[in-house]
Amino acid sequence: MKIAVTADAHLRTSGEHPERYAALENILEQTRDIGIEHLIIAGDLFDKEFQNYSEFETLCRKYDGLHLHIIPGNHDPNINESDIVGANIHVYTEPAVLEVDSTIFLFIPYVAGKTMGEEIARAKDKIEGSEREWVLIGHGEVYGGGGMREVNHRERGTHMPLSRDDVEQFKPRLALLGHIHKPHEPIPNVYFVGSPCGLDITETGHRQFLVYDTDSGSAEALGVKGERLYFNESFLIFPAVDEISLLEKQIAERIESWNVDPSDHSTIQVRLSARGYSKNRSAVKEALKLGFEGFMAYGDEDSNIEELYSTTDEQLEDVHSRTMELIEELDWAWGAGPEPTREQVKIAALAAIYGKVS
Repeated sequence: MKIAVTADAHLRTSGEHPERYAALENILEQTRDIGIEHLIIAGDLFDKEFQNYSEFETLCRKYDGLHLHIIPGNHDPNINESDIVGANIHVYTEPAVLEVDSTIFLFIPYVAGKTMGEEIARAKDKIEGSEREWVLIGHGEVYGGGGMREVNHRERGTHMPLSRDDVEQFKPRLALLGHIHKPHEPIPNVYFVGSPCGLDITETGHRQFLVYDTDSGSAEALGVKGERLYFNESFLIFPAVDEISLLEKQIAERIESWNVDPSDHSTIQVRLSARGYSKNRSAVKEALKLGFEGFMAYGDEDSNIEELYSTTDEQLEDVHSRTMELIEELDWAWGAGPEPTREQVKIAALAAIYGKVS
């Protein structure tokens, strides 16, 4: 059997954020259409200090063949079944299990000041002694190797972390977590499922939800078709005779890389910036404007060229051109761990060559 999993919808009213409801409903539609009977929401279904659940209840009634299993997150820690009403709505305020085929899903609701390991230990009687595999559903951060912590940069403090030691001790088949809105696997077999709708420009690109197959023990990502997509595009400019034509080519490639159907371009909001060194800053700004004229600017912002400096020194241009070639030829683990990215090295090299000229 297949089970759908999402998190971090951060619902308010549909009048305030219709795109968040649209994204969640798209998940409900997809799960219904492929015959899934259970949708798990791993915390922060609702936004902070929001307690009007009637629109969500109405939405759930449209999909009465689908059971929604919800745990509280750090933004909605006080939700419970007495407040959210629906025959197909299940809210877990204490550690609990859902048994589906040969798999046990252990729900660990968010508790401020606790670690996920502490709460798993408190509930271990629910999974001990069973020969069946179990999947952890939680909401919090992850401590990886070397004490590194996967954090939500939107929020301060520590929120119910799960450690690598916890995973090794309790041995879930998978851990499917909410809290970090970017979908990824910080340590083996631990997944942040990601938010179904970007909350702002810091959450860019296509959104997704996961489908867990109890037969194979695998998780598959499915795309969410919503009403809002954010992209934050920055361009590194080098002074050259053909710098504008090169920029125009980069713009076209960047838009193509989004992999968005032209019919959905109206859903896109984009933030633009250019940095580096240019022979014609005004032309760079105009190229950005024309290249993205079919898309809405995030917050009606203008293109940011504050870190784009003007230069006309042709001798330095030759030096920078050769330097960029050498950087491209370097065999280096760009961006791995503490190592800089290739772009960061290029920016540092340009600053050393040109200095900050206006």
